[in-house]
Amino acid sequence: MPARYPPGCPAGFLSRYFVIPGDTMAIIAQRFGISEKQLIAVNPHITDPNILFPGDVLCVPGFRTPVTCPPNFQGRYEVQEGDTMFAIAQRLNVSVEELIAANPHIPNPKFIFPFDVLCVP
Repeated sequence: MPARYPPGCPAGFLSRYFVIPGDTMAIIAQRFGISEKQLIAVNPHITDPNILFPGDVLCVPGFRTPVTCPPNFQGRYEVQEGDTMFAIAQRLNVSVEELIAANPHIPNPKFIFPFDVLCVP
């Protein structure tokens, strides 16, 4: 089956996600901190949301950026390909727990993506 592409994405869902083996709408929705129902609604080109194929392209929320970082923070860090919260914490000399706590806009710290922006305590 050839990959399915969205004709366009609605406001707030301007990023694209390429489905990989094992993905489901529920798993992808969790990664991006949205409901499965929302993800299905913005991807009507997937006629049966229970069937995804590797290479399918989905509209997903734009990259996550904190509204503000608390005062006394070192600054912001833009996530790079291959980064993990653990690696970033080590590189910036903060604890993983502090880094996670400083970034409530990241609903699941196991899933961070390039261009996400983190507050650095």
